[in-house]
Amino acid sequence: MKATIVLIANNEAENYGKKLMLEAHKAGNLGFEMARLPQHVSLKQPFSIPDLVQFEEFFDQFAKDIKPVAVKFKEVTIHPSKVLGYPSGCMSISAVKSVELTDIQNNLFWRLEERFGRCPAEHDDDYVFHMTIAIGGAPYVNYEKAFIEMKKKDYQKAFVFDRLGLLYYDDDSIKPGTYFCYKVAEI
Repeated sequence: MKATIVLIANNEAENYGKKLMLEAHKAGNLGFEMARLPQHVSLKQPFSIPDLVQFEEFFDQFAKDIKPVAVKFKEVTIHPSKVLGYPSGCMSISAVKSVELTDIQNNLFWRLEERFGRCPAEHDDDYVFHMTIAIGGAPYVNYEKAFIEMKKKDYQKAFVFDRLGLLYYDDDSIKPGTYFCYKVAEI
C-alpha cells in the first residue's frame, strides 16, 4: 500500500480546477480520472507505508502543526505519463515554488524520515509543485491537442489551500479505481 499527503484547495480553487478539467476534456477528450481526487498540490509523490493506522496518526499530528498557505500558479504544462499503468498524459497547472511550500515539504520529509525511516518516492529531489487537472484517460496526442487550447489562458492566479489530505493507494501500481482521498483535516 502507498499513501501521500497533499494540500487541498479551498472551494474557490476546487471550482477553478474542476472548470479547467472540463475545458481540457472538451478540448481533447481527456476524461475525468482526476475527478477521483480533490484538487490538490502534492507535498510528496506516493510512497510505500508500513501501516495505515500508524500513518494516519502521523497525518493527524502533522495537520495540527501547519497553517493554510497561498499557492500562486503560473502556467499549464503537459507531459507523457504511465502513472496509471498505460501510456497517456498528465496536464497540470504549475505553481510557484514559494518559501512557504518548500518549508512545509521539507518539514514533512524530515518528520517522515524521523518516524518511519527512509520513505523514497519518485521526484523527491526534483519535484515541481503543481495542481493536476487531467491524468490518464486518453492517448498523449489528445493531451497535445488540449494543450494547444489550454495554453491560451492566463493561469497567474493565487488560491488558499487550507486543508490537508491523506491520499491512499490500495494497489502499489496505482491502477484506476484503487486510490482515493482517505482523510481530510483542516489546517
